[in-house]
Amino acid sequence: MSTLMDEFAAVQRRRRRVALLMVAAIVAGVAAWLTGPIGIVMIGFGDAAGWALAAAGLVLLAAMIVAIVAAVRTRVAPSSQPGKANLRFDDPLPSRNPNGGNAMNGFQIGS
Repeated sequence: MSTLMDEFAAVQRRRRRVALLMVAAIVAGVAAWLTGPIGIVMIGFGDAAGWALAAAGLVLLAAMIVAIVAAVRTRVAPSSQPGKANLRFDDPLPSRNPNGGNAMNGFQIGS
């Protein structure tokens, strides 16, 4: 039962992380949407602060993209990633049914 609870906790942590990353992506996207165009308009009027706002908008846009990609990768993360061992690969799973099945003698099938 402990393994089941550990897997449940891992799934919950993954869901929370995806939700947090998506909230961060939304906040960064809204901030980029507000600062970028205002900075471009200020650059058009010749204000030097417009460059800072436009740069901040680009940084926030990049942060939004990184957060979205991280959320998608976290959401669809396999049990093992390149360079990490898959813990479930080599371990055979015993049958959950303690009662054997029907087997035909000589055919070598059944449990």
